[in-house]
Amino acid sequence: MNNALKNILKLGTRKEDIILDFFSGSAHAVMQLNAEDGGNRQFIMVQLPELCDEKSEAYKAGYNNICEIGKERIRRAGKKILDENNQLKLDERENPLDVGFKVFKLDTSNLNEWNSITKRMNENSDTEILQKKLDLMLNKIKPDRSDLDVVYEVVLKLGFPLSTWIGTKEISGKKCFIVSEECLIIICLEQGLTFTDIQKMAEYKPVNLIFSKHSFADSNTLINAHYKIRDIGIEIKLI
Repeated sequence: MNNALKNILKLGTRKEDIILDFFSGSAHAVMQLNAEDGGNRQFIMVQLPELCDEKSEAYKAGYNNICEIGKERIRRAGKKILDENNQLKLDERENPLDVGFKVFKLDTSNLNEWNSITKRMNENSDTEILQKKLDLMLNKIKPDRSDLDVVYEVVLKLGFPLSTWIGTKEISGKKCFIVSEECLIIICLEQGLTFTDIQKMAEYKPVNLIFSKHSFADSNTLINAHYKIRDIGIEIKLI
């Protein structure tokens, strides 16, 4: 089956094409073809998280749904291709084969919304509703979401594709996310930021600096940063 898919891709794609597969089965063939002809094809695999039968061997092996099986298949296929091409590590050659992939799941926003609490409550107590709203605003980011979850939501809302390069860098002792290798955006969700911290980040000359509303050590830091950083052509955005 993999050979058949590879032959179809060989006939129907160019070396820089993106392959979209709504059954999440052609990743192996894409990577194999790249290994054979030096291509740089990319794939987007789409798969519903259909639950595995509890009697199946996959479930017994610890895979609860088809998505988990698919991720493991791609990992194993990538390792096999590297083994076959003597590239056990991605950094062993100047232009190594790329068998990496990212996994995304469709979900609700990572940020709490002011009006969302009223849709989920049946209580008639206005005081209780208001208190819950205030709690949400003080904790803008949902507690079960990671910083990276928030970063990707911001990246999407700014119009960048999910394939955008995102790295991390410690600046002035604070963990920052760098969006694109040209450092177009720096996102920092750490708390207790001082104006000195923000100045250090601004030295990288991003287009935008993005922070949480609760990132700053005090209100004066936010005010100073807004005006002084704006004067050097960098826009500060808050989430």
